[in-house]
Amino acid sequence: MAIPEPLLDAETSRLLRREALRRAAEELNTTSAPGLESALARISAEVTAEAQERIADG
Repeated sequence: MAIPEPLLDAETSRLLRREALRRAAEELNTTSAPGLESALARISAEVTAEAQERIADG
C-alpha cells in the first residue's frame, strides 16, 4: 500500500525539521545554561505542537 504523496511530503518535512533541530542542539555552547534551556524549550514546543497536530489529524 502506497502512502499518499501529501502525507509523505508532510512526514518528510517534519523529520527534516526535527533532524535540523537535533543537529543545532548538538552544536550549542553548553557552558551557557540559559542558552541551552532556551533551545531545549523551543525544540520541546515544536515537537509537542507536531504531536498535537498529528493527533488532531487522526
